[in-house]
Amino acid sequence: MREWRPGQVLRVHDRAILYFDAVREYGSIREAARRLNVTPSALTRQLGQMEAEIGAPLFDRLPGGMVLTAAGEIVARHIVTVLQDARRTDERIAALRGGHEGRVGVMAVAGVMGGLLPRILQRMMVRYPGIVTHAEAGSPGMIARALSSGQTDLGIAFSLEPMPDLRQITVATFPIGAIVPAGHPLSRKPSVTVAECLKYPLILPSPTLSLRWVMEPFLRPYREQLKIVVETGSIELTNRMVALGTGVSFQSWLALEPGNTGLVHIPLKDAGATTDLGVYVREARWLPPSLEELIGEVRAALWDTGGGTDQAF
Repeated sequence: MREWRPGQVLRVHDRAILYFDAVREYGSIREAARRLNVTPSALTRQLGQMEAEIGAPLFDRLPGGMVLTAAGEIVARHIVTVLQDARRTDERIAALRGGHEGRVGVMAVAGVMGGLLPRILQRMMVRYPGIVTHAEAGSPGMIARALSSGQTDLGIAFSLEPMPDLRQITVATFPIGAIVPAGHPLSRKPSVTVAECLKYPLILPSPTLSLRWVMEPFLRPYREQLKIVVETGSIELTNRMVALGTGVSFQSWLALEPGNTGLVHIPLKDAGATTDLGVYVREARWLPPSLEELIGEVRAALWDTGGGTDQAF
């Protein structure tokens, strides 16, 4: 979220914070200087002074760009916290003056980009028109890295493995079901088993998606019977292939866009065939008002789905 610019509080801090963070993000002194509207020599001097005071190099100067050293990684974690806390303080001060503005970033898995996230963003636009939301799609790994580095504020992902620098603020559980086109022989059933689905070709999630690992225990006993025609990390491609009648896929119903009457979600009977949709922030950070508002809208939207959200921070 590089569109945010430091407010009054951050200007109290040394400019080295901004210079270091820009080099960290862009991996280049020249590009960081261009973004900050300073000369590369000025940025280099500031960075050198910072390294001298710390007593260790913060970046390795490699042909491919500037890469954080071990000491640089430690400094980066501290600076990300400083930048996020400064933004929160700026927004709090603005709120005292009657303002309700800000910028907030969210990165979500593709499975919620078609239906759930648009509803959340629409509610944000109506209730908080002064808050600009920057939304990106990403894999669970990308989301975890973006949160840890401060590149985004909120992550939404299915069945994300616990990580020490991330905090789950709410979670909702959804049944996994077979996705088939309307008119498919399975489409008239209220529920199905994985074994029943194996009569048909399968379109499976690739290992880049957490759903693949959720489904693995259910598919393992039938490994010799699987007729896999496509493996993909694209929800859009999966749904299009199912709509063409090429195979059966497994997803939560959130992966279906609202109003899509061409596909049918049939819950699996198999015990434990569920997936958790978690909402995450970076551990040990203050939440700016704009992020608190977004979290509230995400919780409300999950509650509306009947996913059984955990409402505790």
